[in-house]
Amino acid sequence: MAETGAIAVHEFDLLHYPCEYPGPRFEDSRYDAIKGAPPAGCVVESFAGLFGLRCRRVGPTLLDAVAGVCAEVRSEHGFLLTDLGVEKLWEFMGDGTDGYGAMIAGQLLLMAVHRAELLGYSTDDLVRFVSAVGLTRSG
Repeated sequence: MAETGAIAVHEFDLLHYPCEYPGPRFEDSRYDAIKGAPPAGCVVESFAGLFGLRCRRVGPTLLDAVAGVCAEVRSEHGFLLTDLGVEKLWEFMGDGTDGYGAMIAGQLLLMAVHRAELLGYSTDDLVRFVSAVGLTRSG
């Protein structure tokens, strides 16, 4: 993350890595439109043969920046970017809402949303679950 005045600029990678076999490859035609017009602040890249975006976006937190790109891609192209490229999900860093720990949390949230949707859960179901489990910090 870089600070430009009071604006936080977040750098992250987002991949489309759905729970399907075989998974779609970078060359899949479903990516043609987004390859021609990626979201602002993002460039298309192949990550070991998977479709992905390398992004540099402004947002109050890393999760806000990631959510903005994911929402735009889902709305305009019809698929959910499901991966932030984090490999060691069991690790934890208590380095705040913009550090590596936030990247891990974001990865887990994207995976949870994708898998919950495959199982038939709705956004309301997930919000209800998170609200019931509760976070000790509100804001």
